[in-house]
Amino acid sequence: MAAAKKNTPARGGAKRVAVARDARLANALADASWAEADEALAEALIEFAELKRALTEEYDALDMASQALARAARRRGLVLFGDVGATVAFDAAAHELNGSSAAPARVRIVREGVMRGREMLNRAVVAPVRKPAKRAPR
Repeated sequence: MAAAKKNTPARGGAKRVAVARDARLANALADASWAEADEALAEALIEFAELKRALTEEYDALDMASQALARAARRRGLVLFGDVGATVAFDAAAHELNGSSAAPARVRIVREGVMRGREMLNRAVVAPVRKPAKRAPR
């Protein structure tokens, strides 16, 4: 009776498997690192937009920093969305409700959000739009 053959990987098969596993791990670590960098850049975009609104005078240094930040964001595909002060329909996927538990129909944008393509990195912060109080007839 013939001895049963052992199932052994082809020469170098185990090494190829290990290299592929290491490559997947390196890619996962790189993706996580880029995701953290993108999140930090998204926050910087928002904070810089707030700073620009807060300053009443224009400064050359501020404009240059704004352009550099915009270039870095553009290279990573990041864009601000939502005009601060605008009133829009509430969208739970795009908006983070500020200080309210019930989702209103209309909200005012308090702070921009950041997206890459269709991926939401930071939702826009919104507040409910208050309906004006009805006046009593005179």
